[in-house]
Amino acid sequence: MTTIDKQNKEKLEDKITKLAETLADIQERAVIEYTPLVNDICNRKATKDEVDNLLTWMFDFVGNDKMLLLFKKVCRTYLYTYPEVVGFYIMEYRKDYDRESLKGTKYEYLLEEDKEFYEDL
Repeated sequence: MTTIDKQNKEKLEDKITKLAETLADIQERAVIEYTPLVNDICNRKATKDEVDNLLTWMFDFVGNDKMLLLFKKVCRTYLYTYPEVVGFYIMEYRKDYDRESLKGTKYEYLLEEDKEFYEDL
């Protein structure tokens, strides 16, 4: 590898590292911002739309373990009140973050829905 190639590789690695650090910072900030919203919604009777909207906005951050705990708290609180809304987000989580959990279940067909997308990656 030439010196120029090595320098370019190091610059790229540095940029990727900085991007990853920025993403981690954004995820941590999301946890800070969403925690009071989750506590509020879980301590009162929220409407179906409120629960749906909160889960929608939280979903982009559930790759973060702390956010996943908050997401699960909302799901557990409203599972029996709004089963269709919570069930939808649970299945979306499984499709996007826990695909193995769908294999061998009656929901395995959901893995085929996005098959073209995942094959292109």
